Parts: sequence; C-alpha cells; structure tokens
Amino acid sequence: MMLCSMNLYNTPQFLTLVPSLGVTFSDAQRHLVSSPQLSYVDAEGSPVSVVQMTFMRLLSAAARQNMTYNCYQSVAWHDQEQDGYDKAIRFLGSNDEEMSYDNNPYIRAVVDGCALKKGYEKTVLEINTPKVEQVPFVDIMFNDFGGSAQKFGFEVGPVCFIG
Repeated sequence: MMLCSMNLYNTPQFLTLVPSLGVTFSDAQRHLVSSPQLSYVDAEGSPVSVVQMTFMRLLSAAARQNMTYNCYQSVAWHDQEQDGYDKAIRFLGSNDEEMSYDNNPYIRAVVDGCALKKGYEKTVLEINTPKVEQVPFVDIMFNDFGGSAQKFGFEVGPVCFIG
C-alpha cells in the first residue's frame, strides 16, 4: 500500500495498479501490455470507475507512477553502448498520448542498470507530471528484445495523485 497524500476528509488519494498479466522473464511481443490486461483497483481491491478517476484528477495538481524493468542484456531507457535513447520504452497514457524520452520531460530513470546491457539488472522509470491525465499507463511498448540471449520482465507501480 502506498499513501501519497491526504485530502480534506483524511482519505488517502492513491490507486494500486494490478497487472492481470503476470510477466517475469520471457520473450514477448512488441506491445506486451494493453488496457484490457491492466486493471486498476482502490485500497479495498474494488475496480476504479471512470467517475472516481475523473474526480482524482480534478482534485490533484500532479501525479506519479513508476515501472520497473528487469533485464538480461536488454536496454530499457538509455543505451550506453550507442549513447542514445532509440531503444527507450514508450508508454501510452490514459489520454492516448505516447510518451518516452524524446517527447516527455516528466519521465526520468531513477535507476538505469539496464543501460550497460550486461547480465541481470533493472531500470526504474518514473513519471512525475503536472499533466494528471497522462496516468495511469494503459500500454507499454518495449523496444529492445528478440535476441536469443535477451530476457526481460516488468512491474508497473501504483498511481499516486498528489493534491
């Protein structure tokens, strides 16, 4: 459970993201996660309605969400060997906006162990945005996979609306 902030009624403003697709290390298709495979629930485990999501956004000045990418010889964000971001993960926000390194200044790598593409590592990406309609993520596109020695897994973190 993650407590982000309290509203006027001392009710926590947070959502927990529960991917219904259990992914660990595997070979995968380019678009591995899509909206029917991700479900958002509140603290009691009840589905979050469109109305509740709208009110959370209206009452919030910013929002935050993270994703952890567990890798084996796979780049998630910065490719240190190529010194570029051509293989950076791309996110589709709730507002249908595609987001990545090249077009969203609110996404940053908190940890980027996958940049070296050596062994088992992890990269933690975080979006911390004043554009609250960008979260939660509804789709994720992975760009560095398919090699015979490459593997990856991921975990999508909770959405935190900050009032």
